Amino acid sequence: MQTTNNQHVSQPVPDAMADATLAEVWRRQQQILGRVALGGDRMAILSDIVRLAEEQTGEGMLASILLLSDDGEHLLIGGAPSLPPDYNNAIAGMEIGDGEGSCGTAAATGRPVFAVDIATDPRWADFRDLALEHGLASCWSVPIFAGDGTVLGTFANYYREPREPSELDREIIEAIALTTSIAVERMRLEQMRTRAEEAKALVLEELQHRVKNAFSLAQSLINLNVPAAISARDLADKVNGKLRAIASAQDLIIVRNSEGRSDEMTSLRTLLATILGPLGYGESEDRISLDGEDQHVDAQSLSGMAMVFHELATNATKYGALTDAEGKVAISWHTTADGLEIRWVESGGPAATSPENESFGTRLVASTIRQLGATIDYHWQDEGLTVTIVLPRNSFVG
Repeated sequence: MQTTNNQHVSQPVPDAMADATLAEVWRRQQQILGRVALGGDRMAILSDIVRLAEEQTGEGMLASILLLSDDGEHLLIGGAPSLPPDYNNAIAGMEIGDGEGSCGTAAATGRPVFAVDIATDPRWADFRDLALEHGLASCWSVPIFAGDGTVLGTFANYYREPREPSELDREIIEAIALTTSIAVERMRLEQMRTRAEEAKALVLEELQHRVKNAFSLAQSLINLNVPAAISARDLADKVNGKLRAIASAQDLIIVRNSEGRSDEMTSLRTLLATILGPLGYGESEDRISLDGEDQHVDAQSLSGMAMVFHELATNATKYGALTDAEGKVAISWHTTADGLEIRWVESGGPAATSPENESFGTRLVASTIRQLGATIDYHWQDEGLTVTIVLPRNSFVG
């Protein structure tokens, strides 16, 4: 039947029919949860939950599951197989907030939102034209909660005419929202476990890479100091001193909070001097030189840059200019409109050629540069390698 304001109200459902409908919902949900327990495909499972909700109403309802993003500020499509693709694309990534449609409001407030008529509901002001353009006239949305009460996303029902929910509608929504909560929380736990395993593997690979680099660097230092050593004791003293310097440089690469690092260690010049000291900086200005005004870099950026410069320094001793007694490395920096530009220039050594395969060290540098919001460019040439790094302005003070 129709109300006086043209809103459709569901006809009352006999108790026996309602019980049978809910029983079927629970039976189907148990099957879906079985698939969740076995680690089934997430998107397929969420889409099947949506289809289950749509089938049980039999009155043209279109459903969707939206999931909260990792930053807790946006909604992403979890499952919405029956909604128009253009509509899904338009709302994907929408910000949550009170007044941001039914789903954005439900996610932000943690309360159900029943927009009976999108055309007049003030919470749909920013999305009204989009919804009506795709024939969506009403939307009921309920938050999906985790076991600890935090919001995981929303479950929504759309209709193509203004519509008020019946008691059975509400019960079906609550039942399916509960199942969705269990499914999404299990999937998130699996995702967290996978990420933890990937992070563990990455840490082990990085550790192995650093150990190999440390041995390679130590071997290079011995080879560089042998010709100048007066005696075995002199060689041992030289190498031991440089190994202690390497340990100090390695310490910079470990991420610490600002309380764990002195003000002195935030200086870019100090960072470079510490990393390049074992390779000869300070012994001969012709061999390794630094040129630039003193700049102070924030702790997080400093740690990342330590990783990058240590990789460049190690490669210079293994493959680049510092493999040759006449080789040189010159590092300069200055501020530009884009940020702090740092140039690493190798000369006097072998010709620099781009490696055929991307090493773990190269991937590590690229990942660190992305995390810093910086850029890095390599210029391979016969005269040697030139690397240009631009650090964003919010990472340093000068």
